[in-house]
Amino acid sequence: MDIKKITVIGAGLMGSGIAYVSAWNGYEVTLVDINQEALDAGMERIRTDVMTGIDKGKISLSAAQELMGRLKSTTDMEEAVKDADLVIEAIFENMEVKKKVFGTVDKAAPEHTILATNTSSLSIDELASATERPEKFIGMHYFSPVAAMKLIEIVIGEKTSDETIEAAMKVGEKQEKVPIKAKDSPGFIVNRILMPVLREAILLYEEGVATKEEIDTAMTSKAKFPAGPFALGDFVGLDIAYNAMSTLYRELGDCFKPPETLEKLVEEGHIGTKSKQGFYNYGGKAEEPEPPKGVDADWLVTRITIPVIREAMLLVDEGIAEKDDIDQAMKLGASFPIGPFEMAEKMGMDTVKAEMEKLHEKHGECYSIPKMLQ
Repeated sequence: MDIKKITVIGAGLMGSGIAYVSAWNGYEVTLVDINQEALDAGMERIRTDVMTGIDKGKISLSAAQELMGRLKSTTDMEEAVKDADLVIEAIFENMEVKKKVFGTVDKAAPEHTILATNTSSLSIDELASATERPEKFIGMHYFSPVAAMKLIEIVIGEKTSDETIEAAMKVGEKQEKVPIKAKDSPGFIVNRILMPVLREAILLYEEGVATKEEIDTAMTSKAKFPAGPFALGDFVGLDIAYNAMSTLYRELGDCFKPPETLEKLVEEGHIGTKSKQGFYNYGGKAEEPEPPKGVDADWLVTRITIPVIREAMLLVDEGIAEKDDIDQAMKLGASFPIGPFEMAEKMGMDTVKAEMEKLHEKHGECYSIPKMLQ
């Protein structure tokens, strides 16, 4: 199927970003939002990005005018989808609201239209159940900021057709993304593997094993991550991390239970850089760093890395994604310096298994050995 017209639902950061990369790469795009103010803000964001492109010499003025000519906006949902080849929903993470939107879209869109959701962790199959076209329903999970991040997770539902998968892959490639396939499962690839990094770091901090600074420094200086788990959590938004972890907890059980420290910060509205306070303070009086515990940085890296490798192996055991795809997804979507399986190879599988066995014995089932290591 040849997709020419894309409708994006939701004019927030993600929606306007998806509309921008789609129009930039030649698609006719309609951006729709029920709120006119949000729609105006989204279109203004796109205009600003286009002007930045002109200033940096990435696009000529005439090409920019053509790009903006391919883009229209409306608050009328039915009007927006009436001749769309692909509809991408990018509203906030609420299952019932998303299902309601897809119920409306399903009735108004032409028979051939593919419906996609940009959800980061909700069930594709459950969302598809709100429509009469589950074979034309798929997950297209972009990463923020959309224009800069190269990964798109193509999430395949139980009834998603091969034609729908192929069409979504082609759109991702035309948008200059690297599409990685994953079967529908909680958190897909990136969030499923990223959440244990933050959770493990918080648990070590809560247990008094190491300070936030020690953990972040170990992960940046020794493991060469671009940011430590606490700094990254603050940057992404602790509310977003908490919601993702809560979804995984609900679907997969206690091994993803959000730690109390994270829950308390979110309840207090301390959700990271955007609120000027999270794990760290970003405004006013600087915090006194905690006195170091003197914990070995290499040990910290191993302790946080093992659950990451385990989760990646479980994804393969469960048939959700392939090893190479998982490694690439984590490097492109979470800025991992190397993928989980590359980490395992570097450590040596015998070491990985031995470390996991120690953790399993000491801390229980959340560190059980995956089938591929047995």
